[in-house]
Amino acid sequence: MPALIDHEARRTALAEVAAELVATGGAEAATVRAVAAAAGFSTKAVTHYFPDKRSLMLLTYRHAALSSQARTDASQPPGGADVAALLYALLPIAPKVERDWRVWFSFWGIAIADPEFAAEQRERMRAFVAQIAAILAADPACAHLSPDERPAAASALLAALMGTVTQAIFDPEAWPAERQVASIDTALMRFAGLDLEHKNR
Repeated sequence: MPALIDHEARRTALAEVAAELVATGGAEAATVRAVAAAAGFSTKAVTHYFPDKRSLMLLTYRHAALSSQARTDASQPPGGADVAALLYALLPIAPKVERDWRVWFSFWGIAIADPEFAAEQRERMRAFVAQIAAILAADPACAHLSPDERPAAASALLAALMGTVTQAIFDPEAWPAERQVASIDTALMRFAGLDLEHKNR
């Protein structure tokens, strides 16, 4: 009797391999053949899950996005909300967080000329702004923000996060972990009116 294959687990494993290739060599490095070689599978086995590089890149991006979602979910206290913890969790301080950002940057380059990929990116950005706004609403430290103020604050915080991350990825010597955290703290104070000294007591 042939062994049963966990297809979802294999797709996830292949996405992990592809993510590593993209993070170190860019999108052009993650060919179906290269992923097959790195994973120890035949090219035919990989094309069963990804018929072409485009589908491989899309799943790799979605895999990175799901990893990010799990990370932000885990950052929140049980039964509570902490917007600072949410943003800290996405700073490229840990290797896997940095890897996911590199995957996203590579995907953005493709999305410039691909309407489907652009739509995927747009929806991810909107969803994350909505997540930040929801946490701002639930975080007691942000109770002073009105419902009308939260969307703008959420967008500004995302912009600050992405600006910090971009500099940290491409100029890591100038952007160690402490500077990244300080940059986010400044954004939290400026755009969310967060009193971090009081919050951290």
